[in-house]
Amino acid sequence: MMTFKKLGILASLLILGYATTQAQVAIKAGVNFANMNFEEEDPDIEGLARDGSVGFTGGLVFLLPIGSALAVQPELLFAQKGAESSYTVLGQTFTSKLTYNYIDIPLLLRLSLGDTYGEGMGVYVNGGAYVGYALNGKNKFSNPITSGETELTFDDVDDQRRVDYGAALGAGVTLGNLFFDLRYTHGLNNLLDDDANNSNDNGIKKLQNRGLALTAGITF
Repeated sequence: MMTFKKLGILASLLILGYATTQAQVAIKAGVNFANMNFEEEDPDIEGLARDGSVGFTGGLVFLLPIGSALAVQPELLFAQKGAESSYTVLGQTFTSKLTYNYIDIPLLLRLSLGDTYGEGMGVYVNGGAYVGYALNGKNKFSNPITSGETELTFDDVDDQRRVDYGAALGAGVTLGNLFFDLRYTHGLNNLLDDDANNSNDNGIKKLQNRGLALTAGITF
């Protein structure tokens, strides 16, 4: 049976297929200053702290004008996400560095102020939603007994859900066919699978993506 999440991914792909024949097309690339929201429910956990990571993001942008100032902006992006966490349990320190490689499909509504379609200078704001699909991931860990690196397999043996989704809000400036874009993404899906037979029953209960991406691109 096709789930709601799968329907969302399929709808996004159909929109992208339509966009390739109707829209202006751009490419962009830059850096994603990623972080994650952690929440714990184990009373033994002390001093939970997190640090962000810096990764690559880039891909295709499509602009579908629906008026002189409004446009629908679907995108197809590769994005590196993750974060590093550390916490103490009964005096013992545990660290974990999570790294993910995602395919993200944002679907945004864009409001342009000035010329932002290839001539002159203009600014724009955009916002909407995104769906992400994790291609792979890894966890580099350290604890009082051992340390190492494991690949995430995104099944009931692991803690991870492969599909991410959330909200996106950004702004940018254009100089002719060049543009510079700043965007914040706020993941809403808990990446930890509470139903799986894993370690989620104790300890960290919620894990959500956050990111601030700075990119530059060119419109064709």
